[in-house]
Amino acid sequence: MTDNPPYSTWLRDATAVALGLTVPAMVSGRAVLQGLAAAALVAALIIAWQDRGIFRRAEAALRTRFGMVVLAAFAAMAVSIPGSLDPLRSFDAWARTGVYLGGCVLFQSFLSNDAAARRLCVKMLVAGCAVGLLAVAVAMLGWTSPLQILKNEPAITSRRWGFAAPKAYAAAIACALPVLAWLAWRLTGRWRLTAAAAMVLSVVVVVATGNKSALAGWLAMILAVTLAIALRSGRRWLVIWPAFAILVSGTILAGVTMMPDVAPSRAVWPWIPAELVDTHRQQIWRFTLDRIAETPLTGRGINVIDRVAGAHDIIPGYHAERLPSHPHNWILEILAETGVLGFIPVFFAIAWFAWRQVARFMSSGDGCHLAQLGLVATFWTSSLFNFSIWSSWWLITFFLLSAIVAGSSGPAQAGPPNLRR
Repeated sequence: MTDNPPYSTWLRDATAVALGLTVPAMVSGRAVLQGLAAAALVAALIIAWQDRGIFRRAEAALRTRFGMVVLAAFAAMAVSIPGSLDPLRSFDAWARTGVYLGGCVLFQSFLSNDAAARRLCVKMLVAGCAVGLLAVAVAMLGWTSPLQILKNEPAITSRRWGFAAPKAYAAAIACALPVLAWLAWRLTGRWRLTAAAAMVLSVVVVVATGNKSALAGWLAMILAVTLAIALRSGRRWLVIWPAFAILVSGTILAGVTMMPDVAPSRAVWPWIPAELVDTHRQQIWRFTLDRIAETPLTGRGINVIDRVAGAHDIIPGYHAERLPSHPHNWILEILAETGVLGFIPVFFAIAWFAWRQVARFMSSGDGCHLAQLGLVATFWTSSLFNFSIWSSWWLITFFLLSAIVAGSSGPAQAGPPNLRR
């Protein structure tokens, strides 16, 4: 490393703080999360310009086989842009996704070689999650002032606001749960207790907000992580695992069906209970499937499926549009907008990432790979039911949490991550 300018230390600390607080900042809203992420990216670029080793490590990561697979998937999605219903909008969504991918690699490279930044980043993540979750929890009990301050909404008077306002936040914090669990295992003292408390509060908030997609993500996380542990532990645990999977799945699904979510009509498909997937979402899925059949190879263009003919027609008896904004399912969204040519490489990259975590955990036993596996299971399963996959705050949540885990666990010139200090 070259001689550092006077601002180097505090800029590195500020970047670590911003990275740690970005996902927890979702409690204040999407704009705050995205603003912190943008500030962290600018600061990381300034640091990397002075410390070129960060760029070299980022380039090396992109040159790996997995890096090439991700780049190929990213490039494949661009095939749909020339024929898009709105090429400029599609290019914007595609380019933004590229920035988030690049930022993820840059943040990982920055953290992997700076032990002080790693310690500060993960502690800010734990503290930020705990504070935000506590504010939401007390708002649900009736004391809304802390959450109003965090969200800058002083005029709230409804008691139900404490349950309605944090729905999107609950989705982000659900993705943070496997990372918090990993940090609770690694940290000591008050930081371990804080991470454990944040985990408990995250369960309370997700259940209280009735976030079914987050619960689906957690079910996938539990099944994926426990299967990886069983595979590493041997035949005896593999024999027990199916019974465990059935028990956990039955318990969570039973809990989901009891959550209040009155269906406005009969289910579109009899094999999907309306208590699990509301009938309006089923209507959206059926409409999207019909659009996929019309342009199966290249789709309609990234982030424009809501502009197809008939998308905003009112469904008879529903008083709701056939496709108000997006399909509420990342598989259908990518298929409808980029076609098979865009979807297959993306699916392959996600599957490769998940399997790589399982394989590395089986060979090393390092819990960071379980955290990554839990994160990918939670995010992509939740995304089968909730937000547009092109939503900036949603993609940043996944990429940034993944970068923090990877950057805080890999080998580094500055020595192994010492999170116990």
